[in-house]
Amino acid sequence: MTGTMTGTRRDTSGFALAAGVAGAAANVLLILFFASGEAWRDVPGQLAWTGPVNDVLVAVQFAALVPVAVALGGRVAVAGVAAMTGVVVLQALLLADVLEFETQVWWVTGCFVFVFAWVLLVSRGLPRTLRRCGTVVGAGYLAGALLVWGALALPSESAGQYAVGGIGVVLGAIGWLGLPVWSLLLARGSRR
Repeated sequence: MTGTMTGTRRDTSGFALAAGVAGAAANVLLILFFASGEAWRDVPGQLAWTGPVNDVLVAVQFAALVPVAVALGGRVAVAGVAAMTGVVVLQALLLADVLEFETQVWWVTGCFVFVFAWVLLVSRGLPRTLRRCGTVVGAGYLAGALLVWGALALPSESAGQYAVGGIGVVLGAIGWLGLPVWSLLLARGSRR
């Protein structure tokens, strides 16, 4: 961040760092979870633990972003904080077996849309590197989500559904995997 940053913003660099580290670790576990085939097994395998630990880390990531959103302020902070809090609560309900994944995933994805919109909007007022990263992260996830949801309206298992959905998954993954990078850049910039 710039030299004109307030003390409150500087104080949140630890939260941005925690969000970035937790998010990066969660992403590694998510990739392992899917790459190992655990996501599709009826009987848990050796890497079954990666799913629940990923869920915990995602909750930590988004909880750590709440003070960052408050410090960055602006009108969009309210929507960002509400969505981040929603992610934490929904992850906790999933881990406590109060919500089934098939139900929780729709609600948490809706919260993610607001979080990534917050990243996109709040990044406009940040230094150049953060602005660019936030634009890629926010726009990538949002465009990906729109394409995936649009693909659901296409004929099931059609070439169009696979093409539109595939592009959406790639764009969404760029945003999702980039969120910890944005948080880490924010933490680094806040310490200057």
